Amino acid sequence: MNMKKPPTAAPPPEPWGPSDSMRRLQIGIAGVMAVLLLVGLAGLIGDRAREQVAGEAAATANAAATGQADAGTGAPLEELGVQPVTTPADGQTPAAATVNAPAKAVPLAPTTAKVPDLEPDPELQRARNKTGQ
Repeated sequence: MNMKKPPTAAPPPEPWGPSDSMRRLQIGIAGVMAVLLLVGLAGLIGDRAREQVAGEAAATANAAATGQADAGTGAPLEELGVQPVTTPADGQTPAAATVNAPAKAVPLAPTTAKVPDLEPDPELQRARNKTGQ
């Protein structure tokens, strides 16, 4: 009788060698260093932003104390060129002229008006009628 040996289980995995553990250690250290670098950069950016805001606040306080007006007219749409520039009347500042200027009434389109692009296509309506019969 010819007896076959039962199949043996796969051999156990070999323990990690020194190169594998060294590679894992290097990756871990590189990850920690990358996180520290990102946190440091975020701190620098935050400090610069705080310094800039403090400088702008000091400049605004100095301008208000000396009575200087900003170069802007107080109407951002005029500065961007979206709204026509209003001329000051009666010695007002440009910002005051825009605030005191009466609003022009714009007539609205009647609500019953149909937009030509949104009207149903007559050809489509005829085709639907033909298929429905």
